[in-house]
Amino acid sequence: MTEEMLNPATEAPKAIVLSVYLGAVTGFAFLVAAFFCIGDLETTALTPTGVPLIQIFYDSTNSVSVATGLAAMITVILIIAANSLMAEGSRSLWAFARDHGLPFSSVFAKVNKRSQVPIYAIILCMLVQMCFNSLYFASFTGFATVISIATFGFYLSYAMPLLMRLWSYFNGSNPQSRQIPGAYTLGRWSPIVNAIGLAFLVFAGVDFNFPQVGPVNAENMNYCSAAFGVIGLISLVTWIFDGRKSFTGPQTEFLAGVELEERRDTRETGGF
Repeated sequence: MTEEMLNPATEAPKAIVLSVYLGAVTGFAFLVAAFFCIGDLETTALTPTGVPLIQIFYDSTNSVSVATGLAAMITVILIIAANSLMAEGSRSLWAFARDHGLPFSSVFAKVNKRSQVPIYAIILCMLVQMCFNSLYFASFTGFATVISIATFGFYLSYAMPLLMRLWSYFNGSNPQSRQIPGAYTLGRWSPIVNAIGLAFLVFAGVDFNFPQVGPVNAENMNYCSAAFGVIGLISLVTWIFDGRKSFTGPQTEFLAGVELEERRDTRETGGF
């Protein structure tokens, strides 16, 4: 979605970092309040509502109406977040299809002339989400696996650029890789911060694939690694038979032209 931002080289990193700061502060405050209000642990964990947080709301307010209202507020937040994820996912699908990285890319890369929105990519993203959400009614283990894949996928997407950055830095084949110029840079602290981040992601990724409880059986097994292996196999087959022949990658020449135009406009307006 950075392709749709003004001055993405600066604004995109700011948005990422600020989201982490805001999430850490607000999440910590919420957790502290919830921990202070929690009652009996066993009663809360085995609540008939099926959601311990709702039980905490009820125990703190002693009112069904207030607890329902607080739970409804969380539902509203989830709906807003779901819409944001829909926009993010559909734009990623559209960009990948635009670069000929998906089957039927010509269809999913189309943009509606009237609304200027990739409607087919949005519909595909919606259908995939609906199918995954429907797993909850068939098997909670299957639904938990989908959630695990999403989290593990985030870890992998964070770790890959860190690994490539460190590889290029210590490989020494390209001297320019030791200092990548840009509007947002960590300077000489970059390799240290990247190494710490990569070490944490490797540990978290491996640990995330272990079962949460024991003894392990078919119901509580963590199928994240198996499911992710299937996704990797499908991706490999798609790449062999289609992607390596048609995938073009991002149109960097166009993006570079847009960035130069933005910088020229910034200079002409005095930085505003």
